[in-house]
Amino acid sequence: MSKKKREINILDPNADPVKLILLLVWPMIIEEIMSILVNFVDTAMVGSLGVYATASVALGSPIIGVCNGIAIGLSSGFGVMMSRRIGEGRKDLALKTMQQSVYYIAAMGILLTALFSYVFAENLPAWMNAQADIYQPASDYLRWFGYSRWLVVATLTFNTFLRGQGDTRDPMIGNLIANISNCVLNYLFIFPSRTVTVLGMSIPMWGLGKGVAGAAMATSCANALQCLFITSRIFGNQKLEVPLHLGRLGGIDKELYLFTLSLGWPLALERFLNAMGRTVCTRLLAGISNEVLSAHSLANTAESIIFMTVMGFGTVSTTLVSQWLGARNKDRAKLMAKECLRMSFIVGLISTSIVFIFCPQIIGFFTDSEEVIQMASLALRIQCAIEPIEAVTMSLAGVLRGAGDVKITAYISFLGMWVVRVIGAELLIRVFHWGLLGVWIPMAVDWVIRFAIYYPRYRRGKWLDAWKAPTAKA
Repeated sequence: MSKKKREINILDPNADPVKLILLLVWPMIIEEIMSILVNFVDTAMVGSLGVYATASVALGSPIIGVCNGIAIGLSSGFGVMMSRRIGEGRKDLALKTMQQSVYYIAAMGILLTALFSYVFAENLPAWMNAQADIYQPASDYLRWFGYSRWLVVATLTFNTFLRGQGDTRDPMIGNLIANISNCVLNYLFIFPSRTVTVLGMSIPMWGLGKGVAGAAMATSCANALQCLFITSRIFGNQKLEVPLHLGRLGGIDKELYLFTLSLGWPLALERFLNAMGRTVCTRLLAGISNEVLSAHSLANTAESIIFMTVMGFGTVSTTLVSQWLGARNKDRAKLMAKECLRMSFIVGLISTSIVFIFCPQIIGFFTDSEEVIQMASLALRIQCAIEPIEAVTMSLAGVLRGAGDVKITAYISFLGMWVVRVIGAELLIRVFHWGLLGVWIPMAVDWVIRFAIYYPRYRRGKWLDAWKAPTAKA
């Protein structure tokens, strides 16, 4: 059977950059939109149980971000390496990179599953200085959430390979499967058996009645379905430039792993530092009141409307830059980077304007607490003022990452998160008693500082020659 032609040829020198970027980005935007919409429904379902339930879920969000960030960061190293090798025409090395990721998936998956199910579930509520009434539901949520972490690691890694080869549709479809199934299962697992009325008819509805724990159970089941689909799309898919097959896997290639991890660890460290910083800030807010913690969580949920429209540009810029630099065409790489930055700013400005205007209505979808709505809306509008800059900054980081210029993002993340955000929040909350704004104002300042550092580095162009991979094996 002959190999099918790929739908998107990233290395086509005649392709219009804007059209190519849009072809790659639109499935990711749809994916994020569906994720956010389902997250909205998920948050509303949990929120209907009361403020304690929203706070229980919010308590675990930072540590979930820590672990997901590490997994995404390390898997990105494999993705950048694979994309670069495809650009160089070395499909054999691209396949080897993909095959070697199996060992990483196994090790990271087992580690995260054990941490969530046994360490975080038992200890995190106390570590986070949470109110006593949410200890048990928060623990139950983390335990059930942790059972599917090994599946999430596999999905994140395989999605990186698909996107790195120009296939952004299958990750979108996998995400739709997860989100729709999560929404349905939430409805069944969170609430008890009851009678619902549809078009005047009373219909008995089965329900597990597990409350907050039910939301995590639904998420784990949805993660399993998503992983099954993505695995089926990466193994032996002839539409891909390099479909994955294990063949004779062999042992761990230490040289390849060392270089791949050198690409991935800065992003993993960046995500880790950011998420740990958010954890500290959340702990500060948790000690104030459940209402403040809920407002923080809902403001983050609403901000994701903006994030969902721009995050894809950072991922696409990484793929395009890595492949074109691998093909030794710096001019084309620079052109792709420039268009990604321009488009991310425009899209970010449009989505920010919408969220700024309708803040109270968006927050009001999740809660009827007027106090929470007012606090969350004010915090969100402060962040909206710098969101277009944040959008460009994320794309700038993607450009640098695709070129192999990765360490700068880790260093700046440390300074931005721990010097600007954490110390700023400690000062504004403990000394000046600014409450929720004590976290959100330093957050906005951090993004402005990151842009002021990344953009001059991008303009100088040294990132075009940052790649220093071993030439033979890795």
